[in-house]
Amino acid sequence: MNFPRKAAFLCALIVGVTAGAAAQFGQQGPRAPQIPTPFTPVVGSGAQYKVAMKDGDMSFTYAVVGKEKVDGNDGYWLEIRSEGGKLNGEMVMKELTVLNGSHPQIKRMIMQPPGQPAMEMPAGMMDMMRQHMAENGDAAKNNMGEKIGTESITVPGGTFECEHYRRQENGKTVDYWISSKVPPYSLVKMTGPDVSMVLEKVLENQTSHIKGEPQKMPNF
Repeated sequence: MNFPRKAAFLCALIVGVTAGAAAQFGQQGPRAPQIPTPFTPVVGSGAQYKVAMKDGDMSFTYAVVGKEKVDGNDGYWLEIRSEGGKLNGEMVMKELTVLNGSHPQIKRMIMQPPGQPAMEMPAGMMDMMRQHMAENGDAAKNNMGEKIGTESITVPGGTFECEHYRRQENGKTVDYWISSKVPPYSLVKMTGPDVSMVLEKVLENQTSHIKGEPQKMPNF
């Protein structure tokens, strides 16, 4: 398997914006910070975060860059951009996320590693990704845990009146502070024993960072 196909396969398995809260850096590439708060997309909106972890700091951005109908349901193009760590440039993942029922579903995925052409995941890889997420209890991870209270907190991105939640993840305590003024996931701050995540900037007028026409990858 050559590098683009290997990278695409790994990213399809590890990047899930509705999964739990471990922001780690694997040997092959970054794991996106995974946020359990509800997906509330507004086209053009986004949020940029600084993520501190054992392997160093990284920047992650979540931006809603488009909208289209998929089988009669609203689908939103969510773009996840990562920089820093061992990346030599910006990694871009773009997911067509459909709001159908209580849990969003990813219907298409495009990725562009630094210095590589954009590639679209084939149907076979998408099926493997969905199976992987289901086997790891992805739907249950949308539970934010116990509400601790309401607090005003200040982060580099500003001061927000937040709801404070706490939950156990793999035997460890993780705290979340959320505000509806920060789409698409409402996250202002997250702290845990191995990672922290703070809002650096609320973004507007966002467009895709994917460059060039995405190439179709063959199934394997």
